[in-house]
Amino acid sequence: MKRTAIIFLILISFIGGTVWYGKKLPELSHKSATQTFNRKSEFLWQLIFDYKRYPEWRENVYAIKQMPRTSKYDAWKEINEDGITTPFQIIKFNQNTFINMEETGDKHTNSGTWHFEITENEDGTSTLTITEDRLISQLVPRVLNHFLNTSTDHIDAYFRSVNNKIIRDNIRSKKASQRLPKKANTPDNMKSMQK
Repeated sequence: MKRTAIIFLILISFIGGTVWYGKKLPELSHKSATQTFNRKSEFLWQLIFDYKRYPEWRENVYAIKQMPRTSKYDAWKEINEDGITTPFQIIKFNQNTFINMEETGDKHTNSGTWHFEITENEDGTSTLTITEDRLISQLVPRVLNHFLNTSTDHIDAYFRSVNNKIIRDNIRSKKASQRLPKKANTPDNMKSMQK
């Protein structure tokens, strides 16, 4: 009997503590990270804005399905390797500067916005800042997210994907330049070399 009472008190304390702590936490989970790439801002803009080509370079995006628009901007679903779909739509953008996307799934369990900001640097590189804001309205998931989900894994996956895309493009470009035919030593070429 005493053991049951102790377990009950511990359980009540845990639930009460979770509720109390969860109410102190903000409903909005905010994560942000920045990385610089050896590319012009137009490259990053086109890469992120052209969502139809995500399966060609994005990690764990295996297919894109176009969805009916609910505003003047495009909407689509991203399908991962497990067949799980995440619906998105662009809600705002300023060309070559920023893109805002919203996850349009169940507002109670999967509501968030992604902000991609691109800055052109003087040395020809560009900096990409990705911010993920996720609304977590329920108390227990909010507490779990606070303690267990502090990393920027989703953002880091974007950065890895962009880096891998740049590496693959460089390799393709190098191979293509190696396949170009060399100029033959024709009489005209020989004359110009002797001048």
